[in-house]
Amino acid sequence: MNQEIKYSGFSAVPSDYECSDGSLAVSINLLPEDGALQPVLPPSVEIQFSDDTGSCVFIHESSSFTHYIVAKNNSYSWFDKKKPDTTTAIGNVTNCIKVTSVGNTLIFLTDNGMQYYLWKGGSTGYLYLGSKIPECPLSFGLQGELVRTDEFSISFNGISEGDIWKEFSDDNKNKITDQVLAKVNKFIAEESTNKGRFIYPFFIRYAYRLYDGSLTMHSAPILMIASSDLSPQVFWNHIRGKGSYKEATMRVVAMVHKLDYAVIEQSYINNLSNWKDIVRSVDIFCSKPIYTYDQNGKCERFAASTEIDSYCVCKHTNQAASTTTYPLRYQKHTFNKLYAYTFDPTNLTYPAGRLILPRRSVDAVKEDIKSTSQFYMLESIKIEALTTSRTLLNIEEDYLQSLVTREVMTDDYDSHDTIVPRYAFAYNSRLNIANIKKMLFSGYNAASVFCYTDGYVGNWNDEHMTPTYFDDKAAYSVYIYIKQDGRDIIVRGDAYQLGNYDAPMLFIYYPNVNAYKAVIVKWYVWGSPYEVQLEQHGFLNGSFYFGGWDNPEQKGTTPTVSSISDRTIDVPNKIYTSEVNNPFYFPVLGINTVGTGEIKGICSAAKALSEGQFGQFPLYAFTSEGVWALEVSSTGTYSAKQPITRDVCINPDGITQLDSAVLFPTDRGIMLISGSQTQCISEAINSEYPFDALQLPGFDKLHTILGHEPATDKCLPTLPFTKFLKQCRMLYDYVHQRVIVYAPGITYAYVFSLKTNQWGMMFSNIVSHLNSYPDALAMDTKNAVLNFSVPITDTVKCLYVTRPLKLEAANVLKTVASVIQRGLFRKGNISTALYGSRDLQNWHLVWSSKDHYLQGFRGSPYKYFRIAGVATLSPDENIYGASVEFTPRQTNKPR
Repeated sequence: MNQEIKYSGFSAVPSDYECSDGSLAVSINLLPEDGALQPVLPPSVEIQFSDDTGSCVFIHESSSFTHYIVAKNNSYSWFDKKKPDTTTAIGNVTNCIKVTSVGNTLIFLTDNGMQYYLWKGGSTGYLYLGSKIPECPLSFGLQGELVRTDEFSISFNGISEGDIWKEFSDDNKNKITDQVLAKVNKFIAEESTNKGRFIYPFFIRYAYRLYDGSLTMHSAPILMIASSDLSPQVFWNHIRGKGSYKEATMRVVAMVHKLDYAVIEQSYINNLSNWKDIVRSVDIFCSKPIYTYDQNGKCERFAASTEIDSYCVCKHTNQAASTTTYPLRYQKHTFNKLYAYTFDPTNLTYPAGRLILPRRSVDAVKEDIKSTSQFYMLESIKIEALTTSRTLLNIEEDYLQSLVTREVMTDDYDSHDTIVPRYAFAYNSRLNIANIKKMLFSGYNAASVFCYTDGYVGNWNDEHMTPTYFDDKAAYSVYIYIKQDGRDIIVRGDAYQLGNYDAPMLFIYYPNVNAYKAVIVKWYVWGSPYEVQLEQHGFLNGSFYFGGWDNPEQKGTTPTVSSISDRTIDVPNKIYTSEVNNPFYFPVLGINTVGTGEIKGICSAAKALSEGQFGQFPLYAFTSEGVWALEVSSTGTYSAKQPITRDVCINPDGITQLDSAVLFPTDRGIMLISGSQTQCISEAINSEYPFDALQLPGFDKLHTILGHEPATDKCLPTLPFTKFLKQCRMLYDYVHQRVIVYAPGITYAYVFSLKTNQWGMMFSNIVSHLNSYPDALAMDTKNAVLNFSVPITDTVKCLYVTRPLKLEAANVLKTVASVIQRGLFRKGNISTALYGSRDLQNWHLVWSSKDHYLQGFRGSPYKYFRIAGVATLSPDENIYGASVEFTPRQTNKPR
């Protein structure tokens, strides 16, 4: 009898007893395509590195350059594809996990966070930026000038001498209000609003403006104390009337302020200068004024000046009193003192009485301070213009009139935290990171928490107390308690020197809603702690303290800061997506929570989830709970849509993007996701008990013909497939529509044809593969860059063994008379052997030949046969199958 057998791909299932004739148990360098077994040709060598150079780990490519990134131990260098002989150092990067890029920025993922290198070109090459944009604390202070109107007189119904400090009658409230508030409102407009000067308390906040216009690294809101209570003040110098007071001579007086800033140390400017290509400017924003004056209210009464003495915190720029005796300081000033130092520098007196203007309640002012969340663009300072000298901000005279029409500051989300991802995927010019740890922000420098003070000078009458008795500084630092992941974490910002005496510590902010307590410690001789409770801000992403215009009570103890490991938290189920072409900024809208498990990897596919979602280009998130799809939202960011499958990726290194699908290894095998559908493509080769061809008698001689190096060749026997998958990686050959599934250190790889959906195998010395779509580039053990998309055109040695052939009768003894290999090949290019077995366990060599014919033999009958062959094939050759002549024996009863 004769039977024509067509060879198909490599398979391990179903069992040997029921597998189809023609399936292969071994298929080294052979793959079923175009109707035959085609040779898998070796790749060409694109670049050969010397051992001294190192190995290529990444290709940084843009429209203007292609750079090969080379690593040797912890040292990284680069060379241009057009100039492979010129290698230039990048720097040392320790504990590198992965290398990726967005635009001109090269990013190394390490155990300590992301390390950024910016391509500058020229003699600079790659400029090391650091792991994150550096902090640059700014100190803000007020420079105040006390101004007053000319005297003006008012009249009112008579008030007896004994009732002068009592509340006005309703009639007098109306009369006095009508005469005074017009003067007050005019004063506010002319001296403050129209001149770009501040008269009421307000907040300052600043942030970095990046090259794409986004804002990041926001400061805390800083409460600037232009006045602590009612402002302006209306002093009266004279009050007149016979028998009862009916007239008063008055002035409107207020402290009006300009705003200045300074970077606290030159080193911060130096550090930020390296980032000037990324950070365009430091942009300063301010809130609306927090009004203490109610222009719709009524004047209440006259009062002694000693009764109400609010304060501001500033440098008194128009002080008339001797600056030698009373040196100028940024400090807390009462309004009575300011008046005396400005308008009576000799006697240092101030008017005896004031008119109590309509005022907003203390609680209303406090509530405004607590709820302030809108900040409007005030000034932009280029990095090159930053200075450590106290410098007035240039606020145009009419700027504050239209403040609320200016750009509104975005809020911040954890941009001060150090992000440590273990997985990164660049897609659509955005950097997506996952499997994240975050080192919580240590806290703001005290200079950028409180308004600036640098001493205290008073008017002391005691002979033991000179005016500069308290004129010194103390170091302030702020400790923050955070309840995160079920544990208490304590962080501390850097200390800064502020005024030692009576420096206001009114408002504290930390950018984490889980912060619940703060301890301000003033270090002067010893540490003095001030413990306060924080509350979650209603409109900002943080917690704050504000207790009024008096400093908090001294109490508590100085805390111990948590270690770096203790303040590092896990964020396993979130994906952070950067802005487009900006891998330095991860906006809150780009943060997605995916299930409750751990995100192991991210990949994209260009095929829609369904017909109704065509063109939305989802991302896939591979988690410990399965695979989720992320859709593109209306804002251009991603949103977690739904779980696609409960299959769990067992090896993130094996996640591979195809043209419109994604492959990933699981305990079931290699899964393919296309749209919202998943299927296993490796069921045919998934076996925990793989066939060991070396157990066939004399098979080692066939294996030797392949010419592999005995010391390193481990292509036979094969590992259990699941064990192989746990260490595998995949390389997509777009040109040939093949997927190469390899594992470093294992000298065989599986090859999957996307044309036929069948498997083959190949000899492999691949160590890693490179991002090089559409080319399929990889590094081998000889430190060469291989190109599988451009194979060599020489011959390749191939090895194949069929699975057991039943020849139409599985349980019948048969003798084989001849076997002829069929296909397109030259004579002498194939050597063959035939094996027989009666139990599928014990195999015997029946016959062998140095060519493709097995003839002229006759031996014992067997139920099952295997054909083994070694071929040397050129690119234009292939193997189709075999013609087998056999004779059934002893068919009269089952055996």
